[in-house]
Amino acid sequence: MAEERTTEDATPVGVRTAPDFGKMYHVKGMLSLPYSGDSKLKEPFEVWYDLEGNRSRIDYRNSTVRTFLIGNDLDYGAIYQITPVTTETEIQAIKYFQLNGTKEDPIRPQTALPDLQGFEFEKMEDYAGVQREVWKKVTQAGHKKNTYRLWVTRPEGNDSPAVPYHFEMMGFNTLLESHNDKYMIDYSDFSPQTESDIFTPPGGFMCLEMAYEEFPDPPEEHQILANPLQDYVHTSPVSHAHRLFGPFKEKFKRQYASEKEHEERESYFVHTLRLVHSSNRAGLTFSLGINDSADWSKAELARRRGRLRVAE
Repeated sequence: MAEERTTEDATPVGVRTAPDFGKMYHVKGMLSLPYSGDSKLKEPFEVWYDLEGNRSRIDYRNSTVRTFLIGNDLDYGAIYQITPVTTETEIQAIKYFQLNGTKEDPIRPQTALPDLQGFEFEKMEDYAGVQREVWKKVTQAGHKKNTYRLWVTRPEGNDSPAVPYHFEMMGFNTLLESHNDKYMIDYSDFSPQTESDIFTPPGGFMCLEMAYEEFPDPPEEHQILANPLQDYVHTSPVSHAHRLFGPFKEKFKRQYASEKEHEERESYFVHTLRLVHSSNRAGLTFSLGINDSADWSKAELARRRGRLRVAE
């Protein structure tokens, strides 16, 4: 969504109450990944959230993938996912996957919105013709410095419940001295209500448990497969995608010449991983995977494709 922002109209305002979106809501979103391959890569999703009921549901790409996070199921909760899968022998076969929580990592309902602890009111800004509050948080871990901003409106006044409009993360690497990461979420149709039966998958949980499989290998990707939205609304510079870089280096025996190259390769890998997983949630007739070129730059990939075309 290319919305116009009028920064010259942005004005700081006094003390504001941090937005509270409540313990239950329904909202739609559009995830944009401008640094992951195709600059037009966008992924719609829809979330139903019920904190007191310890449950949430997230549908991706117009319900092509449906995910149920049920904290009260089994001992430590479970995630159930219904998704089409394409392999060498099947095309868009509907599969049922389950990820069980553990004592150390129990399943909790997944929010569609960032936890605003540590966010501070920055300014009022004209965004798409409407004055909106901007809330900001900056975090840093190692060379990764991330700036998070959330734009909200308050239709009924300054102290009224807030409605989310836009969330944006801009990553800056202090070693590379460049912005090397960005993603955005545009929100719509926010409602502080939801319906109880929306959290029950087709056929009920008993039916799903009988049909479930473990998520496909590698095991270290299970968490990001089961709950991909978590990586985009958290406010930590190190995501599940970043943590998967270690297993990738080990598998393909990567050794980099310098710390700077390591940071660059990790960035390329994270963007490739996001592209792969987002594309695979689209229900295509083919599937993508992580291979030995996942840490290559766009220029390196283009040169490789050029050599392959010449060889053909």
